[in-house]
Amino acid sequence: MSEIQGSGSAPAAPLQARKIPVGDTIVHAYKFTFTHIGTIIGLCWLPLVLIAVLQFLPYALGGNPSAPEENVTSQGRHELENLASSLLILLLYSMIYVPVTRQALGLREGTAAIHFALGAPEFRVFGALCLFFLVLLTMGIGIGVLGMILAGIALAAGKNALLGLLFAVVILAAVLGFIYAIVRLGFVLVPVAVAEEQISLTRSWILARQNFWRIFGVLLSVLVPIYLLHLIGLLAIVGPGLLAPLPSDSNQAEQVLAARFALVGQHMPAYLGLTLILAPFGIGLAAGASAFGYRVLAQTGSNSERVT
Repeated sequence: MSEIQGSGSAPAAPLQARKIPVGDTIVHAYKFTFTHIGTIIGLCWLPLVLIAVLQFLPYALGGNPSAPEENVTSQGRHELENLASSLLILLLYSMIYVPVTRQALGLREGTAAIHFALGAPEFRVFGALCLFFLVLLTMGIGIGVLGMILAGIALAAGKNALLGLLFAVVILAAVLGFIYAIVRLGFVLVPVAVAEEQISLTRSWILARQNFWRIFGVLLSVLVPIYLLHLIGLLAIVGPGLLAPLPSDSNQAEQVLAARFALVGQHMPAYLGLTLILAPFGIGLAAGASAFGYRVLAQTGSNSERVT
């Protein structure tokens, strides 16, 4: 429920969309991360270790998650196991992001050597993330169905350069819309769940209005360096052949990809170790940027907006 409060009987002036200061947000994210890195590690190391165990467990039991299943029954069981593991990992990440976001918002003070809590705030963030990914999954399926429909129409129409160009533009627009939704829905989703104690994609969407490119620039600045370090570390562990060009033949390309996934699996302990080292920095940067952005976007003015 939205509540607009104005002065006297005069109608409240429409709220202007606030702008995220890109430079200040990036600086704050890095400053928060490196100033509080000890606390961030204390808040997240135990759930991160449990996540690493869950990710390594299939390999430890002698399996290969990237290998195709022999029959439909095995494939169905494998998909259910993957779903359960993914939900548990998402819940563990919720247990991480609640205290780290509270620290970034100034709602929590002090250091931490270990933290493991599962209550209403964690389930609230878990629910928000599940809803977020469900919306993205629905959009992704919609784009896939749209692509199949357009491919069928193109096949029925025969070779038509103009029609092909039109369909390519439609698919590109759908993909760009998907990226737009990810950025605008996801940026302040966790701070909204933590600070306002509600699960609301609508609130996240409204707060981020007219800030897409600013948020996009912030996310590039805080996430890309971590992803590059992950990639460099993976190449150092597995070898540069991981990014070698694939064969033009589709069957050979599939076999090469399977072999590369298997190679990554052989080095999984080292890669998970790298992830455990880099994860606190990525978590701190993401939480610091989103918390600072939330404080800017949700600040009250002469006319205050409160969502309850």
